[in-house]
Amino acid sequence: MLHQVFRRLPRLLRFVLAACAFNLLLFLALRLAFWSAFRSTSPAVPLPDVLQGLYLGLKFDFRLALLVGLPPLVLGGLPLLSPIRHVFARRFWLGYLVAAQMVLLLLYFIDFGHYGFLHARLNAGILDHLWPPAIALQIVWQSYPVIPGIGVLALAGTANWWALRRFALPELDAAATPTPGKWRLRALAGAVLAAYFLGIWGKWSTFPLRWSDAYFSSDAFVAALSINPALFLADTLDNRSQPYDVERVRAEYSFVAQRMEVTRLDRENLSFARTVVPRASSSRTPNLVVIHLESMAAFKLGMFGNRMQATPRMDAIAREGVLFTDFFVPAAPTARAVFSWVTGIPDYNVGRSASRNPLVIDQHTLVNALSGYARFYFLGGSAAWANIRGLLAHNIRDLQIFEEGSYDQARADGWGVSDLGVFEKAHAVLSAQPGPFFAFIQTAGNHKPFGIPDSPAERRGFEPVSEDEQLLRANGFESLASYNSLRFFDHSLGHFFDLARQAPWFRDTVFVLYGDHGNPATHDIAFERLGLTGVHSPLIVLAPGRLPAGRVIDTPASLLDLLPTALGIVGVPYLNTTLGRDLFAPRAAEERFALLADGLLDVEFLLKESPAGGYRLHRYRSPDPTRDLARDEPEKLGQMKRLREALRDTARYLLYHNAQRAHPGQVEPVRAAVAR
Repeated sequence: MLHQVFRRLPRLLRFVLAACAFNLLLFLALRLAFWSAFRSTSPAVPLPDVLQGLYLGLKFDFRLALLVGLPPLVLGGLPLLSPIRHVFARRFWLGYLVAAQMVLLLLYFIDFGHYGFLHARLNAGILDHLWPPAIALQIVWQSYPVIPGIGVLALAGTANWWALRRFALPELDAAATPTPGKWRLRALAGAVLAAYFLGIWGKWSTFPLRWSDAYFSSDAFVAALSINPALFLADTLDNRSQPYDVERVRAEYSFVAQRMEVTRLDRENLSFARTVVPRASSSRTPNLVVIHLESMAAFKLGMFGNRMQATPRMDAIAREGVLFTDFFVPAAPTARAVFSWVTGIPDYNVGRSASRNPLVIDQHTLVNALSGYARFYFLGGSAAWANIRGLLAHNIRDLQIFEEGSYDQARADGWGVSDLGVFEKAHAVLSAQPGPFFAFIQTAGNHKPFGIPDSPAERRGFEPVSEDEQLLRANGFESLASYNSLRFFDHSLGHFFDLARQAPWFRDTVFVLYGDHGNPATHDIAFERLGLTGVHSPLIVLAPGRLPAGRVIDTPASLLDLLPTALGIVGVPYLNTTLGRDLFAPRAAEERFALLADGLLDVEFLLKESPAGGYRLHRYRSPDPTRDLARDEPEKLGQMKRLREALRDTARYLLYHNAQRAHPGQVEPVRAAVAR
């Protein structure tokens, strides 16, 4: 029946439909490959949700296939571009269809790698990883099978070219099967064209099929299964700019200011500035060392119960200090995390990290409260990455940067010198300081391509080991390389602390170790079903002689709180202008929360915003964390929704209103406090 209808259609329409059919089959095969490759990341997903996800995904794929066929369908009717009339037009449209499919295949290949690392479908955030190009290309070369991928692309393009010539192009020459009556033929063609555009619309509704329809389930994998990466990339590019709403910020100013413990309200200027004088005092001026733990997922660490015991040295450091078990970053990836802790503002810049936005690069940071401190930044690669050099050097006064070219060791991979080399350099520089210092040490090795130095001398006794792949995946490791990379990082961290303990400055130093983001789990854990493992990391504070050893704090903590907490321990007064708070300051349990890009956590509940609109409420520690309690707990839902939206709107505003020059008259009270 369908074949008979197809044979009666006009030649151009048959040609386009045949080309669309080839693409649809390809997209469906890639979707099934995606499901097969990543279904183990969320094994507890109900079968009906999986089927619904595949169904929605098929609709998105159908839309994309039809969109690819739209140019020849519309423009091929013009006399000059008609493939029926002109040979050159046939070649042009054939080249277009082959090129379009190869571009889409490339996007799918990138999407597979993107999801394999971040467990997020391809989106505008990929732009964060494209600069500087030299590093980006090197990381891609070292992490992914580039040459086989090019070969597959070439093979696929050739196969598509052959299939189009064999099955689609002949439709331009084959006459349609006669249909009784001219008007019946027109009606048939019109009906097929209507169905074509209905397929692009996506559903029989006033509103078209949208990417938000994919988020019908609380499980992150189901949403990923439903999304078409090429369409999703286009959708996120369309939403790269979301301006703040001053009136909404003003309406909730007092509400937010109270939670930020602002004592002098200034609703007219929307100022959240408050002078904080820590209770801690000491005759000595302690140093402050902040260590960035790259891609440090909490569930991979021994201190959180992982059986592989990849981090014995870091676990020991946690036992010597204070461990925050419910520490969350607002959003990944790394550049957003660095911006967030430096400024105390969650990086809500749309599309790309705020560090890349010249309009928000000027920021007030609490690091400058460390008056009289030498200030250092250590990174194994180039500080041009994500414009981090601009963010740090522009806002942290007198910052000395150690990056590629500052080390004697060879590059371990695209990220530069190994973490061990960075730690050794940091120890040498810090040990030479006559006075107090602040140091930010950014590691990068626990990240694809998981580089470990080839030279045994540069590994300082570390040796990779072999483990059963199934055992590794059962404990959250995607590969043996990732496991050994974490082990090498732990070895490097332990080596640094071994050196530091022998130095006279160790007892006078506050160490803050934070994970910039986590990773999706390869095994079934509750946080993964809620999409939390990517933002759940460790926070460890080690302050010999200032904080008791072995303390574990399981109330929510945020990356925004890092600097206020650190300065509170150091005992330095500071002017706080944004959303971070001292985690050791006394406050009620209900006032402890962590802001996420898509929600809010308190001591019991997770509020999660759905991209399709509305909120879900979960008891994230319960045996059934994915159960939506929004209807059961309307009062709690309302409270958390108000707080989350007020903080989100305030954060968007503060991105553009936290410049150093915005607080000139409020610096003197801090200087007076220091003098006292």
